[in-house]
Amino acid sequence: MAEKEQTEAVQENLNAETVNDSNPEVCFSPDEVNQFITALNEKSQLLDEMSDRYKRLQADFDNFRRRTRQEKEELSNIVAERIICELLPVVDNFERATATTATDVETLATGVQMIFRQLNNALSQLGVESINAVGNIFDPTQHEAVMRVEDANQPEGMIIEELQKGYKVNGRVVRPSMVKVVGN
Repeated sequence: MAEKEQTEAVQENLNAETVNDSNPEVCFSPDEVNQFITALNEKSQLLDEMSDRYKRLQADFDNFRRRTRQEKEELSNIVAERIICELLPVVDNFERATATTATDVETLATGVQMIFRQLNNALSQLGVESINAVGNIFDPTQHEAVMRVEDANQPEGMIIEELQKGYKVNGRVVRPSMVKVVGN
């Protein structure tokens, strides 16, 4: 109850002050005015400093973003150059093979097999490996089932035929194997 009485007393004092202040005039001494001006100037200077800091941070971030984009582009170009350098010998051998007029089919087949091995070696040096599919259980992260067949002799989900080879680069699937799966 004492709190209620105090609140009422404060309210009455406020009402009395507003009634007495019909012509309110604010008077400050020159020292107080100087203090206000000094504080205002300090705050203005602090605001300018913070604005400059913000602008520098924004410019630094823009530079960082541009530098990062350029580094990614350069790295991409380096990777592309490496791939091209690994594959150019294969292209050279294909050019040599097509330039000759071999009449012997076996010689031509042997040359193509050698070039195929060379291509596989180049791809393996780049981290490319094929995905084993036939005889394994279907894994949706590595295989894409395009056909389903019934076979009572095989377990459910067994891959019985690979229609297109799948590949991984450094353990990441870049193309899943297209397979035929047992579905009883």
